[in-house]
Amino acid sequence: MFRYLCNLLVPVLLLCGTALASAPPAEWENQHVNAVNRLPMRATSYSYNTPQQALRGDRNTSAILFLDGAWRFRFDPDMSERPRDFCRGGDRIEGWDTIPVPSCWEMHGYGFPNYTNVRYPFPVDPPRIRRNNPVGSYYREFDLPTAWRDRDVTLHFGGVYSAYYVWVNGEYVGYAEDSALPSEFDVTPFLRPGRNSVAVQVCKWADGSYLEDADHWRMAGIYREVFLMAAPRVCIRDFGVRTRLVNDYTDARLQIRPSLRNDAGRDLTGWTLGAELFDAAGTACLDMPWSLLATEIVTEVYPQRDNVYYPLMERLIRAPHRWTAETPYLYTLVLTLRDAQGSVIESRSVRIGFREAEVRGEELFVNGVPVKLYGVNRHDHNARTGKTVSRADIEADLRLMKRYNFNSVRTSHYPNDPYLYDLCDAYGLYVIDEANIESHGVRGLLANDPDWISPFMERVTRMVVRDRNHPSIIGWSMGNESGCGPAFAAVSAWTRDADPTRFIHYEGAQGVPEHPLYRPISRSQAAVATSEVVAAGAATAQFAEMANPDDPAYVDILSRMYPTLEELEFLAEWPHIARPVLLCEYAHSMGNSTGGLNDYWTLIRRHKRLLGGHIWDWIDQGIERRDSSGRMYWAYGGDFEPAGEVHDGNFCINGLIAPDRTVKPAMYECKYVFQPIAFEPVDLTQGRIRIVNRNFFSPTDVYYYKWELRDESGVLQRGTLAVPPTAAGAGIEVTVPYKPFRSVPGAECWLRLSAHEAQARPYVGAGWEVASEQLKMNGLECSRCDLPQGRVVVREYADSLVFTSGKAEIGISRSNGYLTFYSLDRHPVICGPLRPDFWRAATDNDRRGWKTDALLEFWKQAEKRLIVSGFNVSQEQGRVVVTVEKSIPDTLSLTLTYTIGGGGVVEIGYVLRHLNSQLPEMLRVGMQLPCDADYDRMAFYGRGPHENYSDRCLSAFVSVYDGLVDDFAYDYVRPQENGSRTGVRWLSLRNAAGRGVQFIGRQPLSVAVRRCSQDALESAEHISEVAHSPDRLTVNIDLVQAGLGGTDSWSIKARPEMPYRLCEKTYSYSFLIVPGRASDNIRNGRMYR
Repeated sequence: MFRYLCNLLVPVLLLCGTALASAPPAEWENQHVNAVNRLPMRATSYSYNTPQQALRGDRNTSAILFLDGAWRFRFDPDMSERPRDFCRGGDRIEGWDTIPVPSCWEMHGYGFPNYTNVRYPFPVDPPRIRRNNPVGSYYREFDLPTAWRDRDVTLHFGGVYSAYYVWVNGEYVGYAEDSALPSEFDVTPFLRPGRNSVAVQVCKWADGSYLEDADHWRMAGIYREVFLMAAPRVCIRDFGVRTRLVNDYTDARLQIRPSLRNDAGRDLTGWTLGAELFDAAGTACLDMPWSLLATEIVTEVYPQRDNVYYPLMERLIRAPHRWTAETPYLYTLVLTLRDAQGSVIESRSVRIGFREAEVRGEELFVNGVPVKLYGVNRHDHNARTGKTVSRADIEADLRLMKRYNFNSVRTSHYPNDPYLYDLCDAYGLYVIDEANIESHGVRGLLANDPDWISPFMERVTRMVVRDRNHPSIIGWSMGNESGCGPAFAAVSAWTRDADPTRFIHYEGAQGVPEHPLYRPISRSQAAVATSEVVAAGAATAQFAEMANPDDPAYVDILSRMYPTLEELEFLAEWPHIARPVLLCEYAHSMGNSTGGLNDYWTLIRRHKRLLGGHIWDWIDQGIERRDSSGRMYWAYGGDFEPAGEVHDGNFCINGLIAPDRTVKPAMYECKYVFQPIAFEPVDLTQGRIRIVNRNFFSPTDVYYYKWELRDESGVLQRGTLAVPPTAAGAGIEVTVPYKPFRSVPGAECWLRLSAHEAQARPYVGAGWEVASEQLKMNGLECSRCDLPQGRVVVREYADSLVFTSGKAEIGISRSNGYLTFYSLDRHPVICGPLRPDFWRAATDNDRRGWKTDALLEFWKQAEKRLIVSGFNVSQEQGRVVVTVEKSIPDTLSLTLTYTIGGGGVVEIGYVLRHLNSQLPEMLRVGMQLPCDADYDRMAFYGRGPHENYSDRCLSAFVSVYDGLVDDFAYDYVRPQENGSRTGVRWLSLRNAAGRGVQFIGRQPLSVAVRRCSQDALESAEHISEVAHSPDRLTVNIDLVQAGLGGTDSWSIKARPEMPYRLCEKTYSYSFLIVPGRASDNIRNGRMYR
């Protein structure tokens, strides 16, 4: 009882401005108190003086006063040290710092950011915070506009992390939690004409922090915008809009449910609320006035049984343009409140789209058409400002998503700023809007505790109310990784009844305990499996984690994280599932990852039950810092936290784009896999191809098409391609009008096809390439020449042989059997041993996931353990052959053959045999050499231009690419394997004079050239720590490298799928070293390939 009384008294004491209370306010450790004096949530809208202003929708012309900018600020490490009387300003804030609002205070040197994935950064004892609790105290003054006299004024906080108290002019206003949704307070009674002040006190941790355990930086402060809004004393408080498509989705019922605010209790007789609908051009769409008496709104009576009909206003709209992610047509709805004399009191507006989203059977339908989701999860992040993102940041994100063929975004794991939803409406992205609920650190504990039902309900219901008018939102997600329990069942029931127009999603809702095939979990002594489970066989047991055997009825779709292909196929075929299956998280893109994406989509497109998925995740959450030498790097977990603080290292670095919003190599593969047009060969000798329209709504004529015929030397022919209009989901055969051409011996000819935007879009200009494909022309002759003969001089030394051929000198060691140098005109090109290479600098998937250091340790040391068991030199006419046998006895054998021909040409043959069947799989089959750094002009004929690997290479087309070595490397936030190119026919390294060597594969190679060694990559934790060699390049000439994998990044699932693993017991390949100039590359490549 005493504590209850304290909870009541503390706000009163604060309101009086006294410092009598020494104990911290109880609200921030009380899950039953999520706000004090906070206004009810409403849909985002602004108050305008005229309907014309509302139609334009520029909020800067509404009654708004932004409070962003410089605030006075004081930081205290703990609540016990916070100032208690600062809210009145004056000398109480003398000497305080200033801080920009919005911002996170850690990004300005106060305290430190925490990054954890699962573990709470405090001892677990909900709802209590058992650690120091940093506090930020804010203060600023403002002038109240004179035009706002006799108006109600609302103070709006877009987002504050994580709990805060508010004062205006020294008087206590209220308290709020939930860091990701806005809170609004009626400050009208506290304001005075002229100068006013607002004070805010923010604590970093609160009881709500137990529900905000998302995989994200924990950064505190007023991190979203703050503003004041004025509205007439009688105004439009809120309104919900639904667009229900009818008559086979051709017409729509436009439904509006408004509410009015009339705190003054004025007589509203004769007042009306009018509605106008305008199309995208601003033309009125309604043929007659549409209004409702205000008294009908404020006197609505709820019945004893049944319920009120949702719309208070309803109108049938004939044949509206329908909204989809491909055709995001928006109308503007303007609501105007008029008094009894017909004078405008206020206008508000919202952009709406006519669309119907529904789950029927095993599919998701939009406007009656089944769709799939090419999605990504997105966190708020900026490398310099942390959780604070600008509108420009949001625009950049969504433009990139659309340009790279994404059609969906999940707001993981909290509601976003309203501007993101506005852009999704305008650009065309299907949104799964997710509530700010994640209790990962205690799993489902809180969802099963009735004492916590209030914050669960508030966080979901407030999100639904705020965002319900956005056509882009097709589903509500009740949270993430918070177990399964009655709280989610309750929240789902409310949401389903409040908004039947969207599906309900929650990945944690799994298992049906009353089903006879259910397998109990989380018990050391679980119930004995039923006879039905036993009869169902091994598949039931093997995949119980994926389907046990179904999900609760309170979710509309099954949502899963990180299944393997085998598990996904099981979900697609499991007979006890009759709902769509969504991968809410998959393809974990940590570091150099996202392998096998096309394999997932081959499966998804094959099964109608598979809805698609959202890649984890969008952006690397690195923080820009500089080391003591001024070198920039991206920091992550552990780089800020003091000793003793928990953190999860670089696990926050798992995005498709870098912290500075530049595109990482994996994005190109996403664009290719998700592209809306596919090009398939039919008969390329006749130029016949098939164009498949993967769109769900748009015909092929929203694009124009190009083709190119090219070989290594460049473009042979090009033109545009006529494609008859073809409906979404259909295909058509067309003929590429290339002219007959004569094939050049040894040349490869490729047909490149592309589709381009015919018209400009809000996110990209006309001409943007949305889809492309490269098809190899058949029936072309290839030739392969033997090495040229010539005079080869051999000089023997105690431990080596030195061969002179033309202008080249080649050294081969007797002791280790390696080619040790290759010089041209006495200038070293290869300046160290050409060694077999079985390893790679660990990717995050290797290191964190399938732990190659332990699992494949043999291969890390194998090269050093190989000993020479045979060394033979033979001479043929004009050639010398050196054969070296190396082995690890009874375990591994390697045969290296060096054939030295005329003109300095050397061919290296490589045969690797496993002599022990128990040897683990390999990471790399190849050879590595050091090259003089002067030879840093690089050209190659293979897949490019961007980095690619065996399981992430479809977007990289075969061509000749030329540049500096640095142009072809990629610096991952945590250094790791990078820069590979597959399908390489030849690689050329040359100096400034254009001379150098060319490596030509007798079969396609995998190559990489870097300015650092693998050891330098593996030993560094940040890009600034990588030791680059000033005089050497590291060159890999490989047959093959294991794929990247990335189903997840923390278990054996991180390993690449079987087609991309190196599990064979014998590997062989060969390549040539050919001296020459850049102008010789194509001729040599055709001659020897």
